[in-house]
Amino acid sequence: MKNNFSLVIILFLSSLFSAYDVGDQISLDDQEMEFSFCYPDTLLGSNFTFAQHNGDLNGGNFQVLMIEMSASW
Repeated sequence: MKNNFSLVIILFLSSLFSAYDVGDQISLDDQEMEFSFCYPDTLLGSNFTFAQHNGDLNGGNFQVLMIEMSASW
């Protein structure tokens, strides 16, 4: 019973601090942030931004991105 209560509290708190949810649009400030590729960083360049895929910011080349995040722990 105590473990179930702890799980509910953790799930509730994690939803309070999440910046985005399914279907949300990435803010312009976050689109300008640079991210590095984990592996291999030499094939596609060392950094990318989401703004380079936004047609309003890259000269009209609109793209749809599906972002998947997973952890092995």
